[in-house]
Amino acid sequence: MNYNRIYVAATSQHVGKTTSTLGLVHALRQRGLNVGYCKPVGQKALRFGDYFADKDAVLFADFMNFEAQPDLHSPVILGKGATKSFLDNPEQYSFTNKVVKASKILQQRHDVVVYEGTGHPGVGSVVNLSNAKVAELLGAGMIMVVVAGIGSTIDSLDLILSVFEQKKIPIIGVIINKAIRSKIDDVRYYVGRKLEERGIRLLGIMPYEEELGLPLMGTVCSAIKGKVLYNKEYMTNRVE
Repeated sequence: MNYNRIYVAATSQHVGKTTSTLGLVHALRQRGLNVGYCKPVGQKALRFGDYFADKDAVLFADFMNFEAQPDLHSPVILGKGATKSFLDNPEQYSFTNKVVKASKILQQRHDVVVYEGTGHPGVGSVVNLSNAKVAELLGAGMIMVVVAGIGSTIDSLDLILSVFEQKKIPIIGVIINKAIRSKIDDVRYYVGRKLEERGIRLLGIMPYEEELGLPLMGTVCSAIKGKVLYNKEYMTNRVE
């Protein structure tokens, strides 16, 4: 199958969706493709000039060396108070139109566009933009990211994949993340076998790397709005 629109979703938050998306974008670019990126629905925004954009869109703009345009790369932000405002006056919002408009422009500019989902699959449902609904609007094939295990992973996939299958979203495959190295072979065999029964590809398994979960001193400083008094040169040190 050949997809020029790829939607990356995850079974829950903090599974490794952004990291997997970074890897996917890098792999596609290595193959000589002109790759675009979009975070259709965001929750955590950063100020970008006179506008706000999802933090992941800002990250990818830096990684991919493009100028972030919030209306294209981060069209919908569900910040504080956004859901209540929508529920009170839904007719005043055009969230769906914003996502579709951004997608059309990006598709014209790039060979393939990678769309990053938000949180767990239900996030965005309150404004009629759940992950499955967005993937349907985009006409995208979906890659699902799930935390490694055997029983728990199979159970999660059975529940979550059915939501996308109901909307007839093509499932490109599954990436299993954070696998304990000694258990990778078992995970590949048992989860891979269950996926094969459903006609779904296991795209790969990523090992658990503890270091990736450790914050930098600079990150801690930023989070608490701290002031560095001494040893500024050590702000890239990781904290266990």
